[in-house]
Amino acid sequence: MSIINKRLHVALINSYSAHKKRSFQKFQKLDLTTGQPKILSILYREEGYLQKDLAKRAHVEPATMTSLLNNMEKKGLIYKEAAYVSGGKRANAVYLTEKGREISIKVNKIVDDMEEISYQGFSDTEKELLINLLDRIQSNLQNY
Repeated sequence: MSIINKRLHVALINSYSAHKKRSFQKFQKLDLTTGQPKILSILYREEGYLQKDLAKRAHVEPATMTSLLNNMEKKGLIYKEAAYVSGGKRANAVYLTEKGREISIKVNKIVDDMEEISYQGFSDTEKELLINLLDRIQSNLQNY
């Protein structure tokens, strides 16, 4: 492995770790655990996802989604409604409560603030280039 590849690995891990650490500190103040901010952000943009579709959208396993949603329901952030899908099967559609909506707004503010901090000193061109490069890395890894 070349030195440049090792540097990419270290740079990605270090950037991810720093971002996650700072974000998590802020999310903890909202009594949120790992995974919950992402679910709140998704539902804020579009409610009524079936639980299995929400798991796909959030890139988590269905069992993990069940656990996340059960905990979020206990905290009063979301509620589930029975929905009927093809073949007359029952599934859960997921919605935000008013409390969940309020917390989602705070989550989105934290995400916006973290993005602003992350991009300090970057030109608009550099921001766009960075996103394009990271998208290509993700695509390369998914198609490997």
